[in-house]
Parts: sequence; C-alpha cells; structure tokens
Amino acid sequence: MKNRSRLAFALAGTLAALASQAVDDAQYQSIVRLGELNGIAMQCKFFGETRRMKKAMIASLPKRRALGEAFDEVTNQTYLAFIKNNARCPDANRFSQQVDEAIAVLRKRFALETAQ
Repeated sequence: MKNRSRLAFALAGTLAALASQAVDDAQYQSIVRLGELNGIAMQCKFFGETRRMKKAMIASLPKRRALGEAFDEVTNQTYLAFIKNNARCPDANRFSQQVDEAIAVLRKRFALETAQ
C-alpha cells in the first residue's frame, strides 16, 4: 500500500498532463495496470510479454506523449519496487493471463477514442 501511494504521488504531474488531454480515470488506470505488469515483466525477463504490452499500447492509445510517459513512469516505479521488496516472479502462464486481461481492458477503455 505504501508503494502505491508513492507511485500515485510520483505520477501526479503526469496525471495533470493527462487530464488536460481528456483522458478519464478508467483509461488512466488501464495504462497504470499495464505499466505495473511491464515493470514485473522486465524484472522477470518476460520479454515476450513486454513486447506484447508495448504493441497493445501503440495500437490502442492515441498518439500522445503523456500517455507513453505515464506507462514508462509506472513501469520504472514498479521495477524498482520489485527489486526493493525482493519480490518473486509470478508463474509465467498466470502472468500471461494477467497481461491478456490488462490488454483487453486497455483496448476497451480506448476503443471509442481510437475509432474516431
């Protein structure tokens, strides 16, 4: 919980930038979730999953710098927290399912905007 509050504080500036670009909270949270998973994937060397998440981001999100920066910031914070907490890598199959779910949510949240 403590790491989540630090992450929220660290992303306050990015969130302000996103708000000015009309990204709602549900959309933002879908980016955060993928960033969290990406940080874990990088630490656990699940590079296929990392590539999959980045492709989904590129295909689903409008081309706005602040969106990519939010993803990168969350990725970095999660990666560092993983190391600091000496966390264990999850089961690769279960992790892949979590990535599938997060990508589906991202696509759903940004479907209307990318359809325009």
